[in-house]
Amino acid sequence: MPRPAIGGFGANQHLRQTFVFLNIPAMQQPEAYLCFADKLFDQRGKLTNPDTSKFLQNFMNSYAAWVVTNAKS
Repeated sequence: MPRPAIGGFGANQHLRQTFVFLNIPAMQQPEAYLCFADKLFDQRGKLTNPDTSKFLQNFMNSYAAWVVTNAKS
């Protein structure tokens, strides 16, 4: 039976714990985890799945809004 690919999830959770301890702001939602990212791109580095592209664009829009909201003057 193949093992689930959750290494990135574990690393992210550990990093979040460190941020909380150091009082570093981190975006809580949405979260994004991509398994087998090497399969998502063609030879030229272009995303091959339109749903993945839309998902990542929505994530980046959320992140950009979070940065604006949390920017220090």
